[in-house]
Parts: sequence; structure tokens; C-alpha cells
Amino acid sequence: MGIINTTVPFKNHMKDILLSALILVGLGGCVPVEKVPGSGGELIQIKQGNVGRFHELQIGVMNIIGADYVDEAGTKKQGLIAVLSLFVEGNPPQEKDFKVHAGQRIIMDKYSVYVEEIRGTVKGLVTLRIEELAKN
Repeated sequence: MGIINTTVPFKNHMKDILLSALILVGLGGCVPVEKVPGSGGELIQIKQGNVGRFHELQIGVMNIIGADYVDEAGTKKQGLIAVLSLFVEGNPPQEKDFKVHAGQRIIMDKYSVYVEEIRGTVKGLVTLRIEELAKN
């Protein structure tokens, strides 16, 4: 039995390598993003599993998942939602969890939190615009 030598044309081989590389880049770079730009307030980004702080307000990003939700106009949509845990220092302190989508505004105590962007699922992050509301 001898060695069988087969030759693969270089041109076809390179085409296969390039196609495989493009597929890998396309799949690897695909991070789900939901974004509704806002204005005003302080911009803050918080990675999933971390806590951000704005004055007496602490915001934890508990989870980011793809799910069905209903937007402010009452339209059923499918996209990314984030579970945020808000904690306001004070006497008594306040704590509440919210399931939010991009473009949603939540108000807790004297703070307005606008969800500008939700990026990724595992190891994702949330971009928020936070404003302190005037107390009357």
C-alpha cells in the first residue's frame, strides 16, 4: 500500500476558508440589541449582574432575556427585556423590581429612569438615562 497524493485546487480551498470565516464572524458578532434613544438626564451603563448608583438610587441589572412584552402604545412585541432592581436609600428605604424594555420610563420616588438600550443576553448591559425629579 502506498501513499495517495491528492491535490486540491488552491482557489477552491481558499473560497471554502473565506466562506467559513465569514460565517463564524457573522454568527459570533450577532449580539441582540434593542435601542430607543432618549435625551436628558445622566447616561449610565450597567452590566448584567452589577449595580450602578445615582445619588441615593441603586440599580441592579438582574437578568436580560428575550421575551414577549406590551409597549406603551399597547402593541404586543417580541424583544429584549431587562429585570432591574431599584433601591432608594431613605427612611424607610424603598426597593422594587421592574421588567423593562427599551423605550420604557419608570419612576420611583424622586427618580425617573429611561431605558435607552438593552444589549445582549448573557453578559449583556443596559444603558439608562436617569434624572432626579423636582419634589413639590
